[in-house]
Amino acid sequence: MQDEKLRRRFKDEAVAVYSIENARSSSDLERYVVSTRDTRDLMNHPEIINCDFTNLMRNGITNALKGLNILEQLSRIDSRSVNVCHILRGGLNFQVRDALRKAFGYKWHSSSYISSQRVLKEGRFEISEDTYRKFLVPDQATIYTADIVASGVSLDNGINYIAKYLEAKNLRLRNFVFITIGCGEAETVLGKWHRLFKSRYPDYEKTILIYLEGRFALATRDTPLANFIPDTDLLKSYKLGALLSPEFEYSQFDRVIIGLEACAIYDGGKKGFEPVNHIKDVLEFWEKQCRIAESEQLSVWQEYCARLPLDLYFEDITRLEEGNAESLAAHKQSFWEGVSSHEYYKLYAKFKWLWSDERILAARAPGSFSQVCEKKINYLRSLIEESP
Repeated sequence: MQDEKLRRRFKDEAVAVYSIENARSSSDLERYVVSTRDTRDLMNHPEIINCDFTNLMRNGITNALKGLNILEQLSRIDSRSVNVCHILRGGLNFQVRDALRKAFGYKWHSSSYISSQRVLKEGRFEISEDTYRKFLVPDQATIYTADIVASGVSLDNGINYIAKYLEAKNLRLRNFVFITIGCGEAETVLGKWHRLFKSRYPDYEKTILIYLEGRFALATRDTPLANFIPDTDLLKSYKLGALLSPEFEYSQFDRVIIGLEACAIYDGGKKGFEPVNHIKDVLEFWEKQCRIAESEQLSVWQEYCARLPLDLYFEDITRLEEGNAESLAAHKQSFWEGVSSHEYYKLYAKFKWLWSDERILAARAPGSFSQVCEKKINYLRSLIEESP
């Protein structure tokens, strides 16, 4: 039985908001998964880069904040007490300052900046390039910040500086809101600081953690994949601990290639600010995938099910015994609460649209994955050739 599940709290045409529920936990850290069309698009298509990437992120964050506001009434907070802390450089992609303006009409919220770049040294991530600081935080502040979280090292370093700054200036903190594309390490870091803030500030109200599209699984050295980067790649497999929103899972069945990508987001800093190097990173992944596919004679089905398991859509996947919307709902009840039978019908139909019997048969052919890799490689190379 799954310990944690998503419970739908709000949904309209623009946004779906889920709380992460755990009956066994006594923590009052508020955790949400929020899904929007724009954040699904920017995550499902790694070729979306630069201003297109940040524009989609701004639109997605705006709708996420509007949806969350139904539950948390964040718009009632006086914008003079709000500070947006930008963790450089990846945090700039989230466009939180602009999103607050668009979502709530904020006019007086301030901005702070902190550099926090992790590097791998002797098998461990450490912080470098963390010397830039520009802070002006009001008293009784509500601080918003955002970043991609894998190991959590950069996030912990950033909040540590914020805490020291507040203490040195004798300032009080009222709320802390963090938005991320990330994994459970975000909760480990925020949980620690939430407890400290609660004990240090008598008027402290809440810590809110907002995952975009899902809480992803972090690749480790033991991850059962042939090609991945430990402590970096954010994976979609529920068998590895990922908890995806229903809307995001539905979007995986737009195209086969979406479920085969290395990471839910890749390097956000490069996506936004070094687009050519980002595409080269994606190309490097697929070139390695091609070599593995050729040497191991991998099928598309093998690799797809390793990265995005489909067994819950079958009665018995080993015998390809078909399921249906009702069996899918039964399998998913440990993960999702509040999803209607009609939505399960649509989700199952979308799955069958992508994974027809004929496509499954072709995808199970030994060596079929190398053809997918070659097609992707040619496309990525064409993008690089377009760049000056």
